[in-house]
Amino acid sequence: MTRWDPSARQHVSAEGGFAYAVVDGDIHVYVDGLPVYVLENWRPVPEADTQWLRELPSRMLSARHEIVPFTGRAEELADLCAWRDSARRLAVRWLQGPGGQGKSRLAAAFAREALADSWKVVRAVHGPGNVLAPPTADGSVDLRTDGAPGLLLIVDYADHWPLPHLTWLLSNRLLHRPAVPTRVLMLARSSDMWPAVQATLNDVQAATSTQLLGPLPGGDGTGLRAVMFRAARDAFAAVHEPEYGSVFAARLPPPMPLEDDDFGLTLSIHMAALVAVDALVRGEVPPTDAAFLVTYLLNRERSHWARLHTQDAGRRAAAAGRVWATAPEVMNRTVFAATLTGPIPRRTALDIVGRATANLPAVAHSAEVTVADHTTCYPPADPHRGTVFEPLLPDRLAEDFLALTLPGHTAETAYPSAPWAPAVLGALLPHGANERPAPWTPRALTFLAASAARWPHLRHGHLYPLLRQTPGLAVAAGGPALSTLLALDDIDPDLLEDIKAHLPAHESAEFDPPRAVLVERLFPYWTATSDDQDRHAAAHESLAFALTGSGRLLEALAATEKSVALYETLAARHPQVFTPDLARALHSLCGLLNHLDRLPEAEEAGRRAVELRRRPTRIHHPDDQRYWLSDALAGHAAVLRQCGRDVEALRAQAEALELVTELVVEHPGAYEDTLGLQFLNVGVTLMAALREPAALAATHAAVLLLDRKARKGLSVREGPLSTALTTLGSFLLRMSPEMLSGLDWRRWALEASARAVAINRRRAKANPFPLTDDLVQSLRVHAAALEAAGRHSAARTLRDEVDQLDWGSLVSRKGGNLPYVAYERRETEEAVDAVELAVFRYIVRHDVRGYADHLLPRLHAALGREDAAELSLLDEIADLHRRMAPYGGAHQYLLSNTYVDIGLAHWRADRRLEAIEALERAVEADRQLAASGPGRYRNHLIDRLYMLADRQKAAGLRDQARASRREARRLRWGLHRRKAVLSPQ
Repeated sequence: MTRWDPSARQHVSAEGGFAYAVVDGDIHVYVDGLPVYVLENWRPVPEADTQWLRELPSRMLSARHEIVPFTGRAEELADLCAWRDSARRLAVRWLQGPGGQGKSRLAAAFAREALADSWKVVRAVHGPGNVLAPPTADGSVDLRTDGAPGLLLIVDYADHWPLPHLTWLLSNRLLHRPAVPTRVLMLARSSDMWPAVQATLNDVQAATSTQLLGPLPGGDGTGLRAVMFRAARDAFAAVHEPEYGSVFAARLPPPMPLEDDDFGLTLSIHMAALVAVDALVRGEVPPTDAAFLVTYLLNRERSHWARLHTQDAGRRAAAAGRVWATAPEVMNRTVFAATLTGPIPRRTALDIVGRATANLPAVAHSAEVTVADHTTCYPPADPHRGTVFEPLLPDRLAEDFLALTLPGHTAETAYPSAPWAPAVLGALLPHGANERPAPWTPRALTFLAASAARWPHLRHGHLYPLLRQTPGLAVAAGGPALSTLLALDDIDPDLLEDIKAHLPAHESAEFDPPRAVLVERLFPYWTATSDDQDRHAAAHESLAFALTGSGRLLEALAATEKSVALYETLAARHPQVFTPDLARALHSLCGLLNHLDRLPEAEEAGRRAVELRRRPTRIHHPDDQRYWLSDALAGHAAVLRQCGRDVEALRAQAEALELVTELVVEHPGAYEDTLGLQFLNVGVTLMAALREPAALAATHAAVLLLDRKARKGLSVREGPLSTALTTLGSFLLRMSPEMLSGLDWRRWALEASARAVAINRRRAKANPFPLTDDLVQSLRVHAAALEAAGRHSAARTLRDEVDQLDWGSLVSRKGGNLPYVAYERRETEEAVDAVELAVFRYIVRHDVRGYADHLLPRLHAALGREDAAELSLLDEIADLHRRMAPYGGAHQYLLSNTYVDIGLAHWRADRRLEAIEALERAVEADRQLAASGPGRYRNHLIDRLYMLADRQKAAGLRDQARASRREARRLRWGLHRRKAVLSPQ
């Protein structure tokens, strides 16, 4: 009997009529169910129709057709093979080179070598910006290794992937089979994202390396470039057999010398060979300048559109069952648009064609015909995707097409620009104040930036003006596109400042790498254009924040220490102005030192930050000062806890919580995320102290606060929210039976943990490996909730999934660093009481009926302390009884007693009028009690009236005193009328 293999289980859901699935791997999906990426087996290149290739020379340049056999780069291929055969179980390599350098061809040759050696070879296709193909029945998603000596994963355009998506890919369990040597080859044009990717791999002990694909070596015409030219020339000539062929083309020399720098790219060599062969076939003279190779090929595209549109071509197409109807001018606009958008659904393409041809004279046919004609000329790379608008290939040729179509270049004679192009560009990249970015914005901006690196007119005449009008477009395009843009070295500092203003204010896994590049570009400008110490301090502070986000903590620490030193000097001269800045820098220093495990220094910085935040300033709003103080207290509390100083940490935590609670009450909606995070931390603290009611209340409040934006349809911080949901479910499963009495805790725990699992399955937050930490924790809690609900089979399924995912912790956990400080039990109890009191005070504002009975005894306990604010606590107690009175119980009676306590406290402080006012409220509460139960509460009311009369007389209010006594006597002897004591209904 075959043993059941748990790794073969699939979790499949259908979207849009088909389901994405893999065997022996993971699929990471968005909230809408579409995958972030798809893994599929490496497939051989299908043979292309030679007649179709001859129609357009550019088709022969596409790496996916592999017309030219792999030539040269033998050393690089040998280096990759040696890397593959190294002893490490998991190794990741970043293969970097400019577009056209031959990365894809080298990777394809490497894949063939690995397949020949029986390795499993898989490729990753990124989802956003691409329309992913539905699965086929050819086994392309069967990722089982089945005894293969190793696994090779190839990731093209890795620098176009957002960092969270790459970290999701790298966390895929396909790559973490202990017995299977695994290699991941990432192809990229730049190295900007590599340090961040490398940092995410440290915890899984992966070997990381880079390989730069440099320019082809030059020579005297007999070296590698000449060899590659001859190989490409013969391959292209073979496409034209039998009329032409390698023998016919053998006498073709390069149309220009190959020693120039322009021919350091593999693509440039291939373009020279292709142009030489095509010109020979057409009986033309090839260009003798490398700059005109592109214009030659693009003019061949135009000629092809025009030839298809001629009447003679139309008759030939009709014989084949189809007539080409699109004019060359319309096709030019359509190809321009497709180059910017990339493959898209047909309906979207129809809308774009309508916009691109809106200002043309009468178009004789519909957008459907134009899209169909474009698809005939540029068929999709994968017919299974069901897309149209396949762009011009290769990418470098497409980039040059964009530049030459936009006005302003110096090659107008060879390739005239199009005056309509700027309008189409603006239409495809909406840049109005309230316009949402188009889904193809990342691709469009990436291609424009890559092209602008070679064409100055595109930078200064089109790209930069567009971004000056809408700098947020650079951020809306995503982190990889922004990194490509920042590779341009002549962006005006003012434009960089405008782009920086649109970056997320908090850490962002996607934008931290380009933020570091941007700020490092701006830093010399900030410091060189002013001698102002304030500007220099702010520059170092911004640099530190950017470096922290990219994981360069030691450099960030140096920049933070510099900003602290500068602010120290400024604050000594102008304390009112610069003390808040110094406190902020010290708070950042505290966090960095804590992260670097330098706890004594971190504690000192945190303590100083709190001390400075306590100093009031006249130039900042009090609300801002309270918020800054709460932030400093929370940061200091975290360090104090690491140092083992728990009671001091609790006191700081309680004060921070009270400050933020006040702000949230005064400004609803403004500070809810901050309060939610504090409640989350407080809940864990209270549960550790066995304060179950307060722990549950705090954690529930954290969930409600962190989820409030989601309920309004806004984006939320999903990491803290999922943690809060997991914690809530865990607490409910651990509570004592007395605490759970009357609660539908099983359903509550099930719902909370299920949502935490759903969030963690799709998270793309800064945590590099959520599937081996956050997801595992939420799965465990959800499995326990299913077990508690009696759903044992579902619980077992989840535990199996946990066993598959939790092959080893990816996050190192360090223990305590300093010995814990011993405190008296009374000190600890008082500190926990303060935190507990702050929690219930906030919760009662929103759920008085559920939590008033928890808060009231804690308020009375607080009254017994020597330093208690008696009157404010009594007022709070009275307010709770007043709010609870409509729900019955003894609250109306206790409200009367509390008003009496308030009155006596005022009387002792010689505030007689305030005392009498409180006693009058007590009497009024007793009147309502007597009206509802005369036999039970009448004597109580009489005693209250005599007490009030005595105090009124002592205060000199004789008339009021006589009236109170008269009412008391009437009640005693039954001389009052019932109507007088009934409360109005």
